[in-house]
Amino acid sequence: MNKYKYMFAAALVGFAMTACDDDDSYGPMDDLPMVTRSVSLADGASVRAEALSGITVDYNNLVGLDKDKAITINGSPVVNAVVNPLNGMQLIIALDLQPYQDYTLIIPEGAVYRSDDKTVMAKELTISFDTKTGINKNLLAQSLINPNATPEAKAVYAMLVDNYSHSQLSGAMGEVAWGTGFCDLIKAESGKFPAIVGFDYIHLASSPSNWIDYGDITPVQTVWNAGSIPAVTWHWNVPKNKPGTVSLWTGEVVMPSDWTGNVQLTDDNAKQLLSNVVAGAVISVKTKDVGAGAQGSIKNSGWSGLTPELDYFEITGDYTVSLTADMATEVRNNGFIVGGHDYTVTEVSITIPAGGDTGYDASSEVFNAANVLVDGSWENQVALADVEKLAGYMTLLRDAKIPVLFRPFHEAAGDYTWGSWFWWGNSGVETTKQLWSWLYDKLTNQYGLNNLIWVWTVQTSDEGKLADISKLQAAYPGDALVDIVGADLYVEPLTAQTAQFDLLYNLVGGKKLVALSECGNLLDVDAAFNDGALWSFFMGWYEQNDNGPAFIEWNTNGEWSTVLNNPRVLNQGEFNLR
Repeated sequence: MNKYKYMFAAALVGFAMTACDDDDSYGPMDDLPMVTRSVSLADGASVRAEALSGITVDYNNLVGLDKDKAITINGSPVVNAVVNPLNGMQLIIALDLQPYQDYTLIIPEGAVYRSDDKTVMAKELTISFDTKTGINKNLLAQSLINPNATPEAKAVYAMLVDNYSHSQLSGAMGEVAWGTGFCDLIKAESGKFPAIVGFDYIHLASSPSNWIDYGDITPVQTVWNAGSIPAVTWHWNVPKNKPGTVSLWTGEVVMPSDWTGNVQLTDDNAKQLLSNVVAGAVISVKTKDVGAGAQGSIKNSGWSGLTPELDYFEITGDYTVSLTADMATEVRNNGFIVGGHDYTVTEVSITIPAGGDTGYDASSEVFNAANVLVDGSWENQVALADVEKLAGYMTLLRDAKIPVLFRPFHEAAGDYTWGSWFWWGNSGVETTKQLWSWLYDKLTNQYGLNNLIWVWTVQTSDEGKLADISKLQAAYPGDALVDIVGADLYVEPLTAQTAQFDLLYNLVGGKKLVALSECGNLLDVDAAFNDGALWSFFMGWYEQNDNGPAFIEWNTNGEWSTVLNNPRVLNQGEFNLR
């Protein structure tokens, strides 16, 4: 019996030895039947065996207890059940529970009666519950979902399974690009280098360039060779604007020699059509009846040239103007005016380039997530090209025998209240699940990336808390497509977040590793261990101060040092994969 059960049992003895004073001024309410008012444990609940020392049942009247009508748990009589002498209206039942068991507590009719009259009995009360919380490794999948997983990926997963519930792997993002600066800082402060190092293909569209080149796998190779495991997130940037040509105006407007003619594209309708204009967009003006010495003009809403050079310029027919970033901003916000003299305008259009502004957040809503799954759509073509480029870079890791904890499409549904946070959630959770399956098929079956361990991030509700179980289940791609289920939590520092762990654990029925796939504040490792809710690993988000060696916003240097030096935390080189 643990100390909490001992304290509970001792309290029961004290209650049993305490008698109410002879001059107590209250007694049974003769005109009332015996009714159960409340129970401290809900029927159907799942609880920790270590945390539940007993159950209390409150009645509406003073309680008598008939010892001849046994209260039972799983058919065996309960040893300690007494009436609380402090109020006389509560039954206290002490329990000694074992983990991972189903329990049924029965208080038979007549076991509880009105204290002055045994014929006024409480009805039978049955409470079914279980102690199937915490980690039961017998339920855990022993192999990866990909039957062709590389030996290195299998070794990483086997190590995670072995350590699950005993120790936790430390983790941190390397830095915002393609390096290990933040992890290096952690090592300098704590003496420990994280066991898992986070990378991100967020700049895929810019690679290769002089500042980012995912083709150089040196940073990943270095941490792997040193005894850390690479983890990759993909903040997948897509075009914020649909490429193609939009007709803004058609008709005929004569531009006479006195400059009084114009086509004004500055009203709300025009600005709506121009809302997605980006640098590189091209304004096209179709003309006819162009006279000798004709000039064109593209002005801003204040009737000045969009640039000084565009205040007027020579034309001999149709003409175009390519927009710089500043020009695009002006056109996007205020529209523009076509003017000039000695010609007739017949159409004004604008062409959005295939490149231009990109993003991964909900501002990319013009990029329809559902259309990625529609063969031939422009979204499908963009996505296929991105996946091909990504696969080329990840193939370098596979060929170098480097396994990867891969976490795409994270936090897809946002908070379910204010809308999705990322474009891959814009079409709803069913589409996100289909995208997950689609990407898994492409990277695994088409490109043969068998070095990937697939990490699914569950969804949050308002205020950054995890969604309820029904929403988590609705968004989950399924056990056949997920190796590890993770949560992204930004919560109070050094807390266990046991309830959040239990939510994920119950989502997958204990069959998948549960990890803290992203976090701000570090959690209390010992408290999580004591609760049987030790996350497989954590991934501290990048928080290096650009102005100097300090941790900002979430954790102090001392907190990183404390957590990484906890004997239950494994760091670089403190586990064996080979």
